[in-house]
Amino acid sequence: MSLTCHDVMLPKDRQHLVYPENSVFDAFHIMRESRARFLPVVHKDGTYAGVFTAPTLLRLLLPRAATINLGWDDRRTNLGNLGFMSMEKEDFDAQIDRLHKENITDFMSDPSNIPTTAPNTPVMAGILLIYQYKRHLILVEPDTQKFVGTVSANSLLDRVLG
Repeated sequence: MSLTCHDVMLPKDRQHLVYPENSVFDAFHIMRESRARFLPVVHKDGTYAGVFTAPTLLRLLLPRAATINLGWDDRRTNLGNLGFMSMEKEDFDAQIDRLHKENITDFMSDPSNIPTTAPNTPVMAGILLIYQYKRHLILVEPDTQKFVGTVSANSLLDRVLG
């Protein structure tokens, strides 16, 4: 029998999840404690809503000027280096505290950037999606849209080499 993505996934019960009503502050603490690079966002009934990622969290900690979209050529500003900006621990704590007011659904990754597939997808098709998107793969039941688990390069290597 051929391996499927389900065979090599990290199941949802072994992952840290967040819910649409969580704040970015909640996600920050989960990521800090678990060292997760991304958190699947699911509704209370288990349906998949999206993904909140560590790069998004880092973007929220930067000054807005560093991430502003110029619009005229769809490139971001290039400040080159923010070394001129100093930040004391108190400043950083204030930045983190500000995240209480930010809802996680406002900052989920664009769904078109996160590949999803059914759990019974052949593992080679899953590997191709991970390669193409340069990201983890979200497994969702096609009929119910329930989040099942994730496949990443690490989960693949753990399964194959474990």
